[in-house]
Amino acid sequence: MFIMAKKRKVVRKRSATKNKSSAEPQGKIFSKFKLGIVFRNLVLFVLLFLISWILSVVSEGNVFPDLFYLLWIIFAFISVAFFLALLVLLFLKWIRR
Repeated sequence: MFIMAKKRKVVRKRSATKNKSSAEPQGKIFSKFKLGIVFRNLVLFVLLFLISWILSVVSEGNVFPDLFYLLWIIFAFISVAFFLALLVLLFLKWIRR
């Protein structure tokens, strides 16, 4: 009779992983790039708000004043949102110093 050899279990060696310390920041919260984008969008939507507000005051008729009124309300809310985002980014910049 033949005796069969026992199968060996393959044990994989684990690669050495370095533990990341929790003190290191994972990503940049504040950057000049983000600040520039928020500022550019804020200026854009404030200009759109002003243009639509002026057009709602100047336009005559039934349809256009209502359309421009709705547009300037939407652009005003978006402008306020970008203004708050700009304040948050400036606050984060101030905290990092």
